[in-house]
Amino acid sequence: MDAEVAVRFARALGVPAEKLMQMQLRFDFAAARARPDVARLEPVRPVGPPSFPANDFLCGRLRRTSDGFGEGSLFFQEDVPTRSDRDLHAGLHALWFGDRLRVYEPRGVVIWTGPVLQNLDGRILLPYERPAVWNAWFVSGFRADLAIGEEHRAFFRRMEA
Repeated sequence: MDAEVAVRFARALGVPAEKLMQMQLRFDFAAARARPDVARLEPVRPVGPPSFPANDFLCGRLRRTSDGFGEGSLFFQEDVPTRSDRDLHAGLHALWFGDRLRVYEPRGVVIWTGPVLQNLDGRILLPYERPAVWNAWFVSGFRADLAIGEEHRAFFRRMEA
C-alpha cells in the first residue's frame, strides 16, 4: 500500500491514513525479517579497531533503569563515592549521540568499542552488535569506559554557567 492508496482507504473507511501506513510498514518489516536470507545476516563490523581516547574518559558500569513496562532507559554510572546506600543515582550519566563507549566482559577483556548513536525515536543504538546482545550488557551492569562527546561536553558547560 502506498500513500495514495492509504488516503483513499482512509476516506472510505473513516480511519487515519497514517495508521494504515504504519500497519503496512509493520507488515513489510515482519515479512522482510522472516526471510531466511535476511535472518542469516550479521552486523557489519568496522575494518580497523575503533578509536577511543587514551585519557579523558570516565570509568564505571552500564545501567538500565526499569519503567515498570518492560522498557527502561540506558545509562552509564561513573565510579564515584556515594554518601549513603540510598544514593543510587550518584555518577549517573545519560548517553548522548557522539559519546564513545568501551565495554568489558566480566573477565576484563574489551568486547566492544564504538560510538553511541540514536535511532529516530531518540533511543540508544550501539552499532556493529545485535541489540539483544548490548541490551544484556546494560541489564548485567558490564564494566565500561565513557568518553564524553562534544554535545555532551557542551551540555556540562551550560550547566556550570
